[in-house]
Formats: sequence, C-alpha cells, structure tokens
Amino acid sequence: MMRLLRYLLSVCLLLMPLCAVGQDVAEEENLDAATADIELRMLSFEEEVAQLYTVSMVQLDVDTEMPLTEQLLDAVSERLKSLNSSLNSFNVRWNTYSQAQQVYVAESDSLLELVAKIQQIQQAVTDTLASKQQKYEQLANFTKAEQVIFSKDSVYRRLYKEATGYSLVSKLAAQLEKVKASEQLVFNEIQTSYTQAKEAAGVFPGLDSRMNAIEKKYVELKSVSEKIQALAYKPFIQRVKDYLIGLAAVAIMIMFLNLFYAKAKSIKQAYDQAKKLKDQMMGQQNYPTI
Repeated sequence: MMRLLRYLLSVCLLLMPLCAVGQDVAEEENLDAATADIELRMLSFEEEVAQLYTVSMVQLDVDTEMPLTEQLLDAVSERLKSLNSSLNSFNVRWNTYSQAQQVYVAESDSLLELVAKIQQIQQAVTDTLASKQQKYEQLANFTKAEQVIFSKDSVYRRLYKEATGYSLVSKLAAQLEKVKASEQLVFNEIQTSYTQAKEAAGVFPGLDSRMNAIEKKYVELKSVSEKIQALAYKPFIQRVKDYLIGLAAVAIMIMFLNLFYAKAKSIKQAYDQAKKLKDQMMGQQNYPTI
C-alpha cells in the first residue's frame, strides 16, 4: 500500500509542470481572444469617428450673391448642433469603453496604436467643429450688423431734427444733452455692429461687396453723429456771424482756385508759345541744333 501511494505521489509531481504549462497556454489564448475582440470593437469606433470627421469637413463658403437669410443661418445652426451632438455621444461611449479596457490596451502595441489614432481623429473633429461654429457666429453677426446699420437712417433723422431744434433755444440745453446721450448709445451699437461685420468680411471674401455698402452707410451715420454732438446753443447774432464766416471761407476758397487755374493757364500758354517759337526757328535753319 505504501508503495502504491508513493507511486501515485511521484506521478502527480511529474504531471504538475505539465498542468501549469497547459494553464499558461489557456490563459494566453484567452488573452489573445479578448485582445482580438477589443480590437474589432475599436475598429468600429474608428470607422464611426472617421465618418464624423468627413461630414464635419463640409465647407461654409459664401458666394458674393448668396443671401444670408434667417432660414439659411438656422439650417447651418441646426446642422452644427447635430454634429456636436453626435460628437458628444461618441466621446461618452468611447471614453467609457477605452477606460474599461486599459489593462488589455497596455499589453498590446496594436491596441495602443489604435487608441492613439482614434484620439487623433477625435481631436480633429473637435477642432473642425469649433472652427465651423466660430464661422457660423461670424456670419450671424454680419447679418445682424447689416440689419442694425441700415435701420438707423430714420432714427438719425429724428435725432438730428430734435437736436437742431433744441439748440436754437438756450432754455432747452438740458433736452439737447439728453438727445446727445441717446444718440451716443445708438452710435455705440452701430460701432459694435460695424466691427463685427468687418471681422466677418475678413473671413468670407464673398461679403466684400456688401461690406462696402455697410462702410458707406457707416461713414454717413458717423458724420451725422458728429454733427449732433457738435450742436450747442448760440445767440442769433453768433449764428449770423458763423454763417457769414462760412460764406467768406467758401468765397476765399473759390478765389484761390480761380487764381490757381489762371496761373496754370498762363504757364501753359507761355510753354505753348515757347514751343511754337522753337519750332519756327528749327524750320528756318538747315543745320542741326544742340
């Protein structure tokens, strides 16, 4: 009996290394199978984010004649919201899955490369959508600025009329200052809108022609603004003096222009006479002149 027990014990001792090797092989096969499954799932994530990147690269170019209607801007806004929503959904799912597989990823070079590639595309989509969002906001600001600036003609006609009327009566100085303060608030809005429109036009060359019209209107409104801010009560006699001084300045300018024209005309006549005389002398002589 003792011999049998010793025999069985020796057999078990001999088989133990073989069992350990078999266990290691099984664990390695399980690891390879798990890695293959993870890689397959990550390839699915890569394909999804790559498609999202392709869609996000759609350009937001503006043609010179392209009308920036509210419907168009709303459509662009909804498209960007949809893309950002898809990206956020992907980020949540990808971050959750990749963090859960960190142990397997750390043991596999192929998984590490795949994770790095997906994160690179993920960042590219994020940057692209951020850039598109900024351009959309610039287009929206341009449209709003255009509407604001071209809607101020009637406002400035009213403000200038009121300010001119108050400036004629000394007792209405307080009302004049109120009009000036109101006008300054309106012009601050115009200045902000003009700056936003100019920034958008710098990004979208197709807006150049419309920006030229905005600049022309801006200069007109700024001129009226300066006139309103310069208004102040003046006695009647002072107003007459200012009017006469203005007439005198115009007369002096006209006189100066007439003198300049006359001087230029006399110089031209003298030059023509000298040239004519030279031609006559050349015609009377048969030898070359130096």
